[in-house]
Amino acid sequence: MWGTAFKRDSAFKSITGKTWLALALSFVSINSCAIAGQSKFSVVETLSLPGTLEESSALYCESLDRVYSLNDSGNAPIVFQLNEKAEIVSERTPKNVKNRDWEALTADDTFFYVGDIGNNRGTRKNVLIYKFPRSESDTGKTQTLSVSYAGNQPKENESLNHDFDAEALVAVDDHLVLFSKSWLTDKLRVYLVDKNESKQKLSANVTVEGVPGVITGADYDKMNKRYVLVGYPSKRVGFGDPFMVLLDDNFALIDTISLAGYGQVEGVCAHPSGQIWFTQESSIFSSSKLVKLTLGSNKLT
Repeated sequence: MWGTAFKRDSAFKSITGKTWLALALSFVSINSCAIAGQSKFSVVETLSLPGTLEESSALYCESLDRVYSLNDSGNAPIVFQLNEKAEIVSERTPKNVKNRDWEALTADDTFFYVGDIGNNRGTRKNVLIYKFPRSESDTGKTQTLSVSYAGNQPKENESLNHDFDAEALVAVDDHLVLFSKSWLTDKLRVYLVDKNESKQKLSANVTVEGVPGVITGADYDKMNKRYVLVGYPSKRVGFGDPFMVLLDDNFALIDTISLAGYGQVEGVCAHPSGQIWFTQESSIFSSSKLVKLTLGSNKLT
């Protein structure tokens, strides 16, 4: 959630001539890497997101005209439905919810799950998952799942230097799968969340090594029985190339794919068409986008 973290005016005023040269050279490098990295994927279409979704931090895809997204902290608690052209079809505000730091969105056949799980500074003892009926005719109230992490000591955590943050949540079978945003160790922790338990304390079920940064979004690709994750380098906040990670259904690492040339990627979904869609937040360098691509080889390189 860095869309508003860097102020445009102050950022530009602090850039010296030498810094401009360094930035120019880095863009040349990024473009070169983009050409090489794209051997693993082909871009099908790139669309601009509406201005009301410039801080898109999650993506859930069901069909061409049933694509859902939301904005992160500092925005209204709204779930947006989009069509295949990234146009807003409808808006929905769940009852009795707040957007402290919305970072994830997933669903099963009956419910939506919104992850108010952002914790960059490490100050939250509990994070929340909002569960509400998919059918708007269902008047059932929003349920709140309060989640804490074993070993989390908020008073001891350093901002952007701890492992008790998360931005990725996926509904798979009877559980929600939560992927950590591990700033300190870059070791991805995978937690299983009970969909119905109002209060729960989580311990990592699996730890994955070899992930090149922090995870900001995830989905389960049913067609290929794999998890698709996106993120960016943890030691270069606001800079560096985003990436995609593929895990098998036992969370073993399959591949890492550079998304060089793109900005802050936070939402991703495995679309029923077989494509992978992701959203990019607005920044001083680029506008918010919905990108559709197809993946090539899935072999670990």
